[in-house]
Amino acid sequence: HGLVDSLLRAGDIDDRVYNQETMEQGSRLHSSYQEKQKDNYLAEYPLQETFVRPLGTIVLQGRADGIILEKDAPPIIDELKSTVMDLEEFFSQQKEWHLGQACCYGLMYAHEKKLDAIKVRLTYISQTKENEKTTHEFDFTLQELEEKVHGYMDEYLTLYQYQFQHQKERDASIEALPFPYESFRPGQRELAKYCYATAMKGGVFFAEAPTGIGKTMSTLFPFVKSMKQGRNERLFYLTAKTTGGKVAYEAIGEMREKGLVCHDSYLYSRDKICFLPGHGCNPDDCPFAKNYYGKVKEALLSTVKSGKRFSRETIVETCMERALCPFEFQLDLSLFSDIIICDYNYFFDPFVYLERYFADTVDTSRDLVLVDEAHNLVDRGRMMYSASISSALARFARLSLPKEKGYASIKKAIKKVEDALVDLMGDDTERKDFESLPESIAKAIESYQGSTLRFKKANGGALTKQAKEFSRETNRLSRLIEEYFGPCFRLYATKSKDGEVSLNLFCLDASSFLFTQASRVRAASLFSATLSPIDYFQKTIFGKEDFPYLLLPSPFPRENFKLLIAPKVSVRYKDREKTYAEIASYLESFVKARKGNYFLYFPSYEYLRNIREHLTFEGCSVHIQNRSMNEEERQAFLDNFPPNPSSTNVGLLILGGAFSEGIDLVDDRLIGVGIVGIGLPMVCEENDMIREYAEKKGGDGFNLAYKNPGINKVMQAVGRLIRSETDVGAALLIDD
Repeated sequence: HGLVDSLLRAGDIDDRVYNQETMEQGSRLHSSYQEKQKDNYLAEYPLQETFVRPLGTIVLQGRADGIILEKDAPPIIDELKSTVMDLEEFFSQQKEWHLGQACCYGLMYAHEKKLDAIKVRLTYISQTKENEKTTHEFDFTLQELEEKVHGYMDEYLTLYQYQFQHQKERDASIEALPFPYESFRPGQRELAKYCYATAMKGGVFFAEAPTGIGKTMSTLFPFVKSMKQGRNERLFYLTAKTTGGKVAYEAIGEMREKGLVCHDSYLYSRDKICFLPGHGCNPDDCPFAKNYYGKVKEALLSTVKSGKRFSRETIVETCMERALCPFEFQLDLSLFSDIIICDYNYFFDPFVYLERYFADTVDTSRDLVLVDEAHNLVDRGRMMYSASISSALARFARLSLPKEKGYASIKKAIKKVEDALVDLMGDDTERKDFESLPESIAKAIESYQGSTLRFKKANGGALTKQAKEFSRETNRLSRLIEEYFGPCFRLYATKSKDGEVSLNLFCLDASSFLFTQASRVRAASLFSATLSPIDYFQKTIFGKEDFPYLLLPSPFPRENFKLLIAPKVSVRYKDREKTYAEIASYLESFVKARKGNYFLYFPSYEYLRNIREHLTFEGCSVHIQNRSMNEEERQAFLDNFPPNPSSTNVGLLILGGAFSEGIDLVDDRLIGVGIVGIGLPMVCEENDMIREYAEKKGGDGFNLAYKNPGINKVMQAVGRLIRSETDVGAALLIDD
């Protein structure tokens, strides 16, 4: 794919033809077709060969869909393609792309079996019309195959000559690259040393390094240094939040200023970079999708040769100028990158991960991964393997669709899922557990998925946002159950007071899945200011406790940090009405002690709303965190806490929220942090399931489900306070 797609793919981006549902349906149809073939049909035949060409060497590998062994006739390479399009139209549009792939398999098989000739068959299967298929056959001599495939390789290597030269310059610059700062902070050199050893030897490494030590540079720098002489090829820096990605991007910039030659990409989600949010990704609905593959090659080469960083500004400027989709372009451009900053999802999520880098057929043995703020991976991992659909979600999706006749079939299909969900519970109000997906739900979902495929092509893919969300979550639920369901999952239905039924698949422990993915790369280093107790985090993230780790003390003077504790006030739910006034008095005294900027954290929005009337900060400016704030709003909020303030500024925040970690207010931009409560997660069915699951395995369920996650939130919030050697501040902890 890496060879053929980049040279021969043509036409538009079209999510009506290429999407998650059509890919899954295609896999099912391919498997079904292969199973029905005779004994002379070799399915998923693995092929690999090394080709030495004048401009370089290519190792070509892949799996042929099928090889048909004919008696007294050349073998047939069978390349399977399925689509929602008209089959002949699909063949006409993408013949060269599909034929090129089949010819690569044909040449490798001919060389392997020492054949002089071979046949190639393109088999097209309809995803919308049962039993409809068509074939196109081609005859090739060995010489014709060699001319064709060698031509692809020579064109590919010509395109990549600039990249090969870049890699030589990159390696030379890495060899000479100094640490970007004049000196190491205490602990930085030790962290860098262990990270470098991990990158060189391979494996997994955990590091708890206190806030302010400079973890980003201490991990990035040694991993970059390990890339010299081609030992390691590409580095992925994974973040849970935008702030972490920005810090990494700035750190790469500092290394570039010291002489590092590199290409780096910062990948944004579709929602954050799309020019026409809400529009379909197809040529009828978005001009930036039209003829994307016909225009992208030239745009990629000119951008790579420009010397610019592959920044958001570069992406937007190039795509506006050339009418290209910015989301797809940033992904294609990242193929030229040495360092890629992206969200956890792009590596760990089974449905979102970047196939171009992490598909099973891709060699990841020279890739490196850094996981920033790794404590977040516990909950994020569970979320990646969980899903939920409800009668309410189905109804909102159905009612959001227009009344036109063309939508009748898909509305009917959604209604089937909605009714099947309601029937799950009947008159019951207690939680109902299932060992497998109920047959009524499975049939309704299968019917709905078929309707969706037919609808998207027939109606221009004009699904509403609510319908797309329902489709995405339904697909996630069915695939997770089909591919992953086991002892670490719970499948259950609940009924709300207003009669809405939800079917939930909850992952209690994603550690085995996360570790499997991490094991595919050469080395992974996970770091955070809060990875204590280390055995808890190693166990919940990767399922074992025997990874090497480093726990570093704070490098800053102890006398710069004052810890105040109010241990006689209960923040328990049953006591809250009685203690609001007392807690407010503590917080007011704390803020009154010295002019400056303060962050006060509360257990929940409900708690903050209830205590607000008791809080009086005379002469202070008070700023309250809103439930949903975008990046611009969050930055505007932080701007209310300037250096050397002329009066006191107080931020009322939520513990564990957007302002609890990844916020860097140095010097006197923050002098006090107050924390109400110990951040225990809410007692609920899912957290109790985690507790019970841990206890059945012989562990401490309360610690795993409640205490450790709660204390981690406190540690992260306190970590906002002391960010450098000169920072001075106090923290007030209120809880009995």
